[in-house]
Amino acid sequence: MNFDPKLGSFLLGLVCAVSGWVVWWVNKIKFEKQQASLERQQAIQEAKIAAEKAVNDKRDFNHLIGNQKQISDNIAYGFKDIENQCTMINENLQEIKSYLIRNQKTDK
Repeated sequence: MNFDPKLGSFLLGLVCAVSGWVVWWVNKIKFEKQQASLERQQAIQEAKIAAEKAVNDKRDFNHLIGNQKQISDNIAYGFKDIENQCTMINENLQEIKSYLIRNQKTDK
């Protein structure tokens, strides 16, 4: 059996080309898996950030509602206090008026 160098170089080139193609595909698959993993991690981080922002926004809104309720309660308490003071002043004025009427000297 004779060894044909042309056939040998063709087979060697074919084996090298196929092995290069296989290595290229393996690397491409690894790269795509890494990209998919990276994209998944980024999506998870973005979702986590969005969820934290939503929780923080809701907490801040609830704080604002609580603050508004406290302000409203304090305003109502202030008006109630003013009303009580006005009532006390009115009672004192009536006492003074009745005292003045009672002790009024008649010049007839």
